[in-house]
Amino acid sequence: MISVCIATHNGEKYIKEQLDSILCQLWPEDEVVISDDGSTDSTLEIIQSYNDSRIKIFYFKQPNKTSHTHIYASRNFENALKHAKGEYIFLSDQDDIWMPNKVAVCLEALTQNDMIVHNMEIVNDFGECIGKTLYSEGIKKQNLWMIGGTYYGCALAFKAKWLKRILPFPKNLVLHDFWISYIIEKLGKAYYEINPLMYYRYRDESVSHNVSNSVYFKIKYRLSIVFALLRRML
Repeated sequence: MISVCIATHNGEKYIKEQLDSILCQLWPEDEVVISDDGSTDSTLEIIQSYNDSRIKIFYFKQPNKTSHTHIYASRNFENALKHAKGEYIFLSDQDDIWMPNKVAVCLEALTQNDMIVHNMEIVNDFGECIGKTLYSEGIKKQNLWMIGGTYYGCALAFKAKWLKRILPFPKNLVLHDFWISYIIEKLGKAYYEINPLMYYRYRDESVSHNVSNSVYFKIKYRLSIVFALLRRML
């Protein structure tokens, strides 16, 4: 059984195209777990219009405000993961497009590995390829201090048994995809697929691409994540 976990927030523009590309690859026993963080547009109406029993919606309210906007997405994804019941977990953003072979390739990789990280074809707002992949120079592993690797949650799939290590997220975790891949890469077996398995919508206005933190914050944050990892190992 597969659980596709999606965190939504005002995603009406692209959510249908994303769901269409996902649902056609799933079996009747699989599920799409959606955690919605207070959408005020037609996101929920579009999702509900599918009337598909595989789609399960859970509502999430942010506990407090933060200056690090990535935390909002991480909390939302954590809520989705808490409700996942599948043997295999796929993370998905609300505005990309899965290639038709994504699920099949990932499941094959997961027979021998704990996690797969795959490449992505970059597209514009209209879903048109711009001739670039995200990992054009290969996928680099992260070292202990989280330097070198840049993993995107939408390119991750992993075995659900790792949720007992991953959850709950460390307090004030900024990057959920970093934490998930960090745990599994250090403690399990990861597979890196250089071929793209999805179309990634790289948008200039996305907060994911315009975040700058101080050196002090980066050092403090890395130390906290390393200590969190050590606690999970023990």
